[in-house]
Amino acid sequence: MNNNEISLSDCRIFFDFDNTVTLVDVIDDMVKRFSIRDDWMVLEKNWQSGEITTIECLTGQIKWLRISRPGLARYLKTIQIDPCFSKLINLLRKEGITPVILSDNFEPIIKVILENSGINGLLIYANRVRFYRDRLLPSFPYQNPDCPFCAHCKKIHLQKDNYLEKKKVIYIGDGRSDFCPAMESDIVFAKGSLLRYLIKNKRPCVEFHDLSDIYDHLKECCGNADISSTVPMLKNARI
Repeated sequence: MNNNEISLSDCRIFFDFDNTVTLVDVIDDMVKRFSIRDDWMVLEKNWQSGEITTIECLTGQIKWLRISRPGLARYLKTIQIDPCFSKLINLLRKEGITPVILSDNFEPIIKVILENSGINGLLIYANRVRFYRDRLLPSFPYQNPDCPFCAHCKKIHLQKDNYLEKKKVIYIGDGRSDFCPAMESDIVFAKGSLLRYLIKNKRPCVEFHDLSDIYDHLKECCGNADISSTVPMLKNARI
């Protein structure tokens, strides 16, 4: 393998969660189902337009959400993940890769959803939440004061987790909270608003529809295969 080639084992892989691993945006769905007021719609619109920060949006939306612990447990059992996620995780682990989830969702919620699908042991960086009676109280331990728009500064994990190994970074995501980490990554699989953003900013990326697309790409890269030649569109990517 020459200096321009990259094997899969030379990479770190980061996943967004909602609408990437899951089949729905879990927080949006919870707010729609369990909010006692309709203010969340205005907050969502203002966030999408960039008028308010993610923390302002999330805090405002969660404020009017009402659900008990048993009610939340029942709801989370209904959340489905991409049917290929488990197979993809197993493939990466065989290559010695520890997949990382970066999410604007909440860590306890993500863990329960994954456990319900029989998936354990993933490294998860996400916002925090605790119960007070029938309310959820959020906190944001990964906020970056230098980037006030994001509730969870995902890009700090790309840098921190990769500091010593200096491996190439593969990022997989779909939405607005993925803009910053995608711009800091070497290879990006994108869909939704993330795909549109990267195209608009003329940044190389690979479109995917579901995780089976990514599984097919990465399976070809096992062993010593060059990921830049096996994944379409990457010969001109920033790798």
